[in-house]
Formats: sequence, C-alpha cells, structure tokens
Amino acid sequence: MAFVPSRAKKHSTTGEQELNLTSMMDAMTIILLFLLKTFSTSGAIISPSSDLKLPYSLSHEDPRKELTVSVTQNNIMVSDEPILSISEVDPNSSIISTLFGELKRRADEAKQNEIQYAIPFDHEVLIVADENVPFHLLFKVIYTCGSSEFNKLRLLTIKER
Repeated sequence: MAFVPSRAKKHSTTGEQELNLTSMMDAMTIILLFLLKTFSTSGAIISPSSDLKLPYSLSHEDPRKELTVSVTQNNIMVSDEPILSISEVDPNSSIISTLFGELKRRADEAKQNEIQYAIPFDHEVLIVADENVPFHLLFKVIYTCGSSEFNKLRLLTIKER
C-alpha cells in the first residue's frame, strides 16, 4: 500500500523557487553552435576588381579558398597583388616569366611549410579571368601555372541562375 502524504506536506512551499541558469546557458550555447554550423559561408570568397567581369557557368561546385591568379583587362595579379600589366606579356613566349617566378616562389614556400609545419601543399590554383580575356593569354596563364607546380587548376565563374 502506498504512503499517502499529509495535506500540509502536499501543499507546502519551502523557500523561494529559482530559475536554473546553468541549464539555460547550456541550451543557448547549443542553439548558437547549431546556428553557426548551419550558416553558409560559401558566398564570395574573393573580391573581384572593378575591371573584372566573370563568365557564367552551370557548375554546382562551390569555390574554395586557395591561391588566386586573376587576369583582368589590364593586369595579372596573384592573390590581389598586381604582378605585371597585360601589355608587358611577351607575345612570342608561351610562358609568362614574371608570373612563373612569383608562382615558383610561392610553391617553394608552400613546400617549406609542408616540411616545417605539416601544412599540405595541394598544388591547386584558382584562376579568375575576365570574360573578355583573349584565349591565347588565358592559355599562357594556365601553362605558366602548370609549369610552376600548380597543376590542379580551377576557373572561377558565376553560377547562372
């Protein structure tokens, strides 16, 4: 037979009732982490310059942050640093020597970081080219990137809706 509590014990209030803030803080932290995890940061990883208009594509793959070679209407840039002007490119050579030197320096630096800090060198480069860049210039940039140990190439485009 079950024990029946007295009426006084059943309805008595002992002291003040407090809100447990520890469990409330845990719940808010979990909600915050969930929202941060689901927040998409796949927007514009690069900031294209004013004289750069990207071509359109039907690709569904999101860009990743990696070494960027930009070919605008006026300049060739590596990671938003101007390397040389388009007018300085030798039309008779299939390799752009200034760009090759900069990319070779960065490849050597990445290999050194792989040895010292175990940061993997993935040989990837993101090529950002204006839609009006002549194909022969784009070919020279791609050939130069491949010659300087950056042989995994990606072309950045705008996703067509």
